Amino acid sequence: MAARKIISMKSIFYTAVSLVWIFGLSAIGHITMVLIEKNNPAIKFNFGKGCFVAGLIIIYLTRFLKSDGWQSFIGIMGGFGMWFSWEYSLMYAGERMGVTYAWNGSYPEYRLMEWSAIALVMVFTYLMYQESVRCNFIYFLRRKLRLMRGVVATGKIDNYGPRTAFEYIMITWTFYVLLMLGYDEQLFGAYSWFTYLVFLASFSVFFYLCYKLLSYDKFGPNLKYAIPTVTILWNDVEILSKWGMLKEPWVHINWPIMSVIIAGFAVSTYLIVKDLRKRKKEMIESKDIV
Repeated sequence: MAARKIISMKSIFYTAVSLVWIFGLSAIGHITMVLIEKNNPAIKFNFGKGCFVAGLIIIYLTRFLKSDGWQSFIGIMGGFGMWFSWEYSLMYAGERMGVTYAWNGSYPEYRLMEWSAIALVMVFTYLMYQESVRCNFIYFLRRKLRLMRGVVATGKIDNYGPRTAFEYIMITWTFYVLLMLGYDEQLFGAYSWFTYLVFLASFSVFFYLCYKLLSYDKFGPNLKYAIPTVTILWNDVEILSKWGMLKEPWVHINWPIMSVIIAGFAVSTYLIVKDLRKRKKEMIESKDIV
């Protein structure tokens, strides 16, 4: 696990850039799906297949990267591609099965995703008993529920890429299922106490996670921990949209706002890549000196 450090201007910089990059990636993913659906829906399933293949290849390529920063950066993009393919597979299933839009506006693919809840719980149950999983939330559950019979695996992790990809998929999956269960009128409903509780909890936890992020001053851990931080905030964005209090610019194609988001994503990508290259160069030079 990354070492805890005192909050500094450097850690604030890394936290801000990581949050902008993850948020921008999610927003650009949404607008890409909307643009394909509006302009050329015939290619959407081939696009989904391409995302699946690209995600697999990207995750495989992380085995050749030694830096945890590069592994996290590339691993997130691999997980992002795999998640895209999962959404498109559900869209395809929805069309094949004739799943319709719910009266509260939920898309067919998300209505199907709601019923993957038990599969999600099965995967999560395995992770709670897997000694090598270092997730802080799972650590908390292990301590409180006394799940481990022995010592949890420790030591350096060399394959951050696949782990980061899987983290992106699991966190995104978890919160989509949570929202779909909340929106389901036969269970809770968009204006139920459950949905309000999710909104409040997400808003509160976001600031706590930002505070925790400020303890790291490298893009490796910052990017990894920015995934749940941004995704939890995204819950509030989705809920506000469901309540009609917010129009998502990536859904309604608000180009002025999306241009700012895309520019932020481009700048943050540049800063991340520049820093990772600098660290790699410094590491090589230090080895040469030794």
